[in-house]
Amino acid sequence: MTLPIRRAARRRSPGVRRASAGFPARRIAAAVVAVAALAAIYGAAASPAFDLRRLDVQGARYTSVAAVDAALGLDASAHPNLFSLDTARARQSLLALPAVTDARLSVDLPDRLVVRIVERQPILVWAAADQRWLVDVEGVVIGPAVAGDPSTAGLPVFADDRSGRSPLAPGASIDATDLAVARRLGALTPQLLGSRAAGLSFEINNTDGFTVAAVPKSWLAIFGMYTSTLRSPDLIPAQVQCLRSLLAQVGERKVSTVYLFPEGDQCGTFTSGS
Repeated sequence: MTLPIRRAARRRSPGVRRASAGFPARRIAAAVVAVAALAAIYGAAASPAFDLRRLDVQGARYTSVAAVDAALGLDASAHPNLFSLDTARARQSLLALPAVTDARLSVDLPDRLVVRIVERQPILVWAAADQRWLVDVEGVVIGPAVAGDPSTAGLPVFADDRSGRSPLAPGASIDATDLAVARRLGALTPQLLGSRAAGLSFEINNTDGFTVAAVPKSWLAIFGMYTSTLRSPDLIPAQVQCLRSLLAQVGERKVSTVYLFPEGDQCGTFTSGS
């Protein structure tokens, strides 16, 4: 007896789904949003609604609005779009102005730019060639000193009558030795010298160098010339002590001109007044 032959049934392998060649819905949505955002930005940058119409400059005392306009490249017809304004470059342009030490820019949409400026502060006035200049603690010329400006009242004024000096201008610097001398002498007051004078005046000339005089004029103290090596400004405290001692011992009414050249136990010489 023979058995029937059973044929093995074919096993079907599980179907494999092929990935779709299209983009997932989330990616499509993100792309649409990105394109819309770019379009919005482009539209804002091209829209005149965001053109600069109002410039608000704050903290500027020695820097004119015209100087700020020039640094920013603005004029009566310039209205840049605030979305395309390069504030980093604009700040560097402002920092190049003589009186400016720091600047911050902020955009106030739709049409306002706020510029906040920090300026150098003057410590003395340098008068030369019929011009008066404000000078800061680093010797930088800030700008012209305006007569009657209450912010500069009380600053010492140094009248530089020396010949052969280069003319000053905003952004220039006075000589380092001159600055060191001026800072020391400019700190003097009649009270520190034991004087009854109403004030002090300061002058520099080719003959006597730095001089200090009582105001009203009664006596003149010749401090002389200084260099960074041969005759340092470090000599000034000894000269001031000599002047104070002389005024106390002789009396300022009896002193006309004092030549302050301290050496050893000697302070210098003086001529008597009337």
